[in-house]
Amino acid sequence: MKKLNFIINIISCMIIIVTTSCSDDIDRVENLNNPNSEQVLAKGSDLISVTGGGFVSWWQANNRDLYPALAVAGDIATCSWGNFGMRVLSAEPRNPITNTSSWSDRTVIEQPWQGNYSAISSANDVIGAINNKGITWIVDGEDRTPIVSAATHFLRGLGYGYLGLLFEKGFLVDENTDLSQKLSFVDYTMLINQAITDLDKAIEIANANSILIPGNIINEVPLSSADLIKLCNSYKARFIVQSARSLTETNAIDWDNIKTLTENGITEDFGPTGDNGISWWTNATVLMDSENGFGAFGARLDMRIVNLLDPSQPVFFPAGNGSTLPNPEITTSDDRIGNGKDFEFRQDILFRSERGRFHFSHYFHTRNLNDTNFSDGGDSKQIKTFLLEDNRLLMAEAKARGTDLPGAIADINESSRVTRGNLAPLPTNTSQTEVLDAIFYERYIELYNTAVGSGYFDRRRIDQLQIGTFSHFPVPATELEVIEEDIYTLGGVNQDPTGLIPHNDISQSSERTDDTNIPTFN
Repeated sequence: MKKLNFIINIISCMIIIVTTSCSDDIDRVENLNNPNSEQVLAKGSDLISVTGGGFVSWWQANNRDLYPALAVAGDIATCSWGNFGMRVLSAEPRNPITNTSSWSDRTVIEQPWQGNYSAISSANDVIGAINNKGITWIVDGEDRTPIVSAATHFLRGLGYGYLGLLFEKGFLVDENTDLSQKLSFVDYTMLINQAITDLDKAIEIANANSILIPGNIINEVPLSSADLIKLCNSYKARFIVQSARSLTETNAIDWDNIKTLTENGITEDFGPTGDNGISWWTNATVLMDSENGFGAFGARLDMRIVNLLDPSQPVFFPAGNGSTLPNPEITTSDDRIGNGKDFEFRQDILFRSERGRFHFSHYFHTRNLNDTNFSDGGDSKQIKTFLLEDNRLLMAEAKARGTDLPGAIADINESSRVTRGNLAPLPTNTSQTEVLDAIFYERYIELYNTAVGSGYFDRRRIDQLQIGTFSHFPVPATELEVIEEDIYTLGGVNQDPTGLIPHNDISQSSERTDDTNIPTFN
């Protein structure tokens, strides 16, 4: 039987740590001379080194080509350039994902698939070495094995969590899986369930032991038992909430559980320190004005977000040839908008008109230029991938959708809405609908260019993706070819309006050139 692509690293049991710079493309290379697990994990110190490699794999899986692709697909950012699938995945009307092995942008879905399974492979190897082979990590008479156990369950939970956020289905493999047998697919809910199980195990180990995960595992972020428990709780909340594929699934969430998780979640921003584009970096660089990205040619703030800031602005930039906005500068009382702030107006739009003026926008994300604490993703600042504000907004939403609307209002009035936006606090008699609107406003504005896919996942779970936008990725064609499964895809305004129904038709529609067919939403 042919081997599964993603099991290349599971079989070899040695993760190749990719250290290419931000500007380089990555191609997977199979090293047929990789040592087996007995050689790689022969002594205790090997446990922590393999774990560290797994975290690099997890980080790069979710922060490279994927980052801009989800931002434009979710109408958070807008860009006409062909890099990272941006032009293809933001076309209006929406087209299917070109899920073929010849698609030039296939790394958009291959990187998160292969990279997250590579991280899971590392975790499985280490967990198996500890549980099945009795390998321990002893330093100066101190048993540090619990540190590795907690870290690897956290890593495996992150890997499965992102697979569940991103893909329609996948495989479940652990340290005891018989890889000589053909594996069956499970749907995204099972992937998320496995993520929660692993994060719970990491919490259990951290509760039972006083641990400190070294700062060289997640670059310059040492994690104590207390830190890890908080982080696991917040990630559990993120995975449960943002894995919802519709408003119906969102309403079915146990919001009391989310409230408890976030109340016991992070108390400060989480994210690695960037290493200037070696291993710890993100392609958020192309979604802002950054010398590490496209500079003045970078992606702009999508008009749907501009319209949130100023409802007098259109939801879509006019698509007709030579079309412009009558009043391009917005009027808003939000203090995050304007010269020297988070979002700045630019008169010039440098995108190519013939690729669709619906890509146009006059607003640029410039927080990285004006906030000394905000990374562009390619520097040596902290790359904030889970903001404290994100946790607070999830907590507020849990209260709003539950039985504590006053608590939700209080949380919002303590949030970035007031502290950074200088917007008026919500009155105590604000309705649930208005509270939720305020929460999502903050999620789109304050969390912009923080967590990968955040805005896309948020639009998906409240039925606000454009009709025909994929609701999750298919299994990559290169994987399906190896395991001899039929290739399929998702999305397309004509083929799959909900983005949820697998199909085989990848025919493309012409991009719109006028405003007679304005997109609608799921």
